[in-house]
Amino acid sequence: MVAFFVIKRPERAKQEMSTIKFTSLLHLSDKDMSSLKLVFNSNWQYNVEEQALEVVEKLGNESRYFDLRDMYRSNEVAVVKESVKTHNPDHKRFKNGDVVFCFISFGGKDWLFVNAYRVLDDSKFLIEADESAFPDMAGYIGRLVITWEDRKTMNIVMKDRDTINGLTVKTILEQPYNELGEDFPGYENVDLSWSDLRRVLKFKNWQTALENQKGVYLITDTATNKRYVGSAYGDNMLLGRWRNYAENGHGGNKELKALVEENGLEYVKNNFRYSILDIYKSTTDDEAIIARESWWKNILLTRGDYGYNAN
Repeated sequence: MVAFFVIKRPERAKQEMSTIKFTSLLHLSDKDMSSLKLVFNSNWQYNVEEQALEVVEKLGNESRYFDLRDMYRSNEVAVVKESVKTHNPDHKRFKNGDVVFCFISFGGKDWLFVNAYRVLDDSKFLIEADESAFPDMAGYIGRLVITWEDRKTMNIVMKDRDTINGLTVKTILEQPYNELGEDFPGYENVDLSWSDLRRVLKFKNWQTALENQKGVYLITDTATNKRYVGSAYGDNMLLGRWRNYAENGHGGNKELKALVEENGLEYVKNNFRYSILDIYKSTTDDEAIIARESWWKNILLTRGDYGYNAN
C-alpha cells in the first residue's frame, strides 16, 4: 500500500495541499530560474536502430517500450534518469547551463519528481549533466508529486514561466516511490504481472511469505489464454522459483523459453500473469507437490494445444 503524508505550513495547519506552489520549494537564483526547464515524460518507444551508439551503450541494445512509472517502481531508477536526458543535437531539447527538473507520469494529471540537474554538455544524444547541482532538491526525488491541471501532452519540455508558476504540490510520499513496500495480500489473492513480480520480490514481507512455502503456481498468457502449471519445492521454494521467472521470463521451462526466444521478453511483460494454486508447508514431501502439480495440469488442460506444459 502506498503511504502518503501531507505537508502543512505552520501558520495554516489546515491549508489544502493544492494551494502550495511547486516554485515555493525551489531555492534557485534568478539566473537559474530563467534557465529552468521541466521535462514531463510518461513513456518512451525506444528503437535501437534510431539511437546513437552512446545511448545504446547506456540503455541497452534491445528495442523496447519504456513505461517510466512502471520502471521506476521496479527500481530501474538509473534507466529512467538516463532516458529523460536524450535529445538530438540537431534539434536540441537542452542547451549548456540549462537547469532541468524531470517528472514522470504518476496517473491522471499528477507527476512524480525523479531528477534535477544542470546540463554540462549538450553536444551528444545523451547529455552530460551535473546531478549534484541542486542538493536542496535531493530529498524530494522520488517523493514529490505535483499536479499540472492544464497539461496537453504526456511528453514535453516546458519552460513557460507562467505555467511553471501555476504548478501545485499534490503530496510527498513518506519514502521514494521505488522503495515503498507493499502488503502481502495472502496466497489466495496473489495476481501479478511480470513487472509486478519483479517489483514485489524486492520487498522483505513478500520474500518471507514465499521463501517458506512449497506450492503449485499458475502462469497465464492473457494474449492466448494458454496456461502453464509449475511447482516449487527446491531452494527458497516459491521465492526461488519465481525469482527465475523475474530474471528471464521463462524460468528455464522448455515451452516458455521457446516463446521468449521467438517473441522477446516484452511479450512476457505485456501478457503474463502469476498466481498460486496451492501452498504447502516446507516439511511436505516433494512427491506430494509433484503429484498435485500433475493433477492441476490435467484439470486445466495445460499440456498440448491448450497450454505450455511439455509433460
